[in-house]
Amino acid sequence: MKHSILLSAAALALAATFISCASSKKVEADSYGEEKEEQVTAISINNPQKKLDGDHYSPEKLTGNDRSFGEKLFNLNKYTKMENFSLYAKPVLGGLGTRKGVLIYREGTDIAGFECYYDSCAYAVQFATAERKALIKAFEQYQKDFDEKKLDRKNSKSRQAYGFVGGYEDFGNISASMQYYCKPKVYFGYNFVSGNPYFCIYVKKAENLAVDQKKEGGFKETVDQSYYFTKAQAKVLCDFLSEENINSLREGTTVPPELQESDTY
Repeated sequence: MKHSILLSAAALALAATFISCASSKKVEADSYGEEKEEQVTAISINNPQKKLDGDHYSPEKLTGNDRSFGEKLFNLNKYTKMENFSLYAKPVLGGLGTRKGVLIYREGTDIAGFECYYDSCAYAVQFATAERKALIKAFEQYQKDFDEKKLDRKNSKSRQAYGFVGGYEDFGNISASMQYYCKPKVYFGYNFVSGNPYFCIYVKKAENLAVDQKKEGGFKETVDQSYYFTKAQAKVLCDFLSEENINSLREGTTVPPELQESDTY
């Protein structure tokens, strides 16, 4: 028990250190103008989907074809970290703050997403083809509603405005050791914070599918996660998740940007 407490304390300290090192580069919020009654035009939430459209994250697909036997055995290098980007997060304790995120791709598959620390855990939020397309479509609708001043400041369910999909998450105390996973429902929408709108990816808490739920110290479930993006930040994510980009990654060999530079002599 003492060992578990020490591990938890160490993990919390490490996560706090990571969060404190969040990007210091100031990201400007998208201006939406002053709140006026004529601007607050409610949009109809067009979401005919009543249940998740199948499971696009089979064990065979997730295992990948490009990992070695040892990597599969010890569950290492499940995805490639492609490049850093910034986003906002609004954890359970605390207000909206900038976070360092990493765009990730699961080798040999159609699955990609982003990694980010949230509260005391590292999460890798991932989407297959249909889910990526739904996210991009949701962002396009958000931009349209933004430009036409149709975003509703008073809508308490605006984080769910553009529907939901089934996602996949790896998670754990630290990024280097994500031994847990889940398959959460993920909503797309928007939310106003301090008068400014943000595109929102709202990940509902989900059962940990990797461990015996009765095991001492094991995570029984994740927490609700709200990730916020300015239009510029969301565009970076959507461009990376585009079918054109993922197809190019599947056809080639994904090498992180820092390893692509030639040595100068």
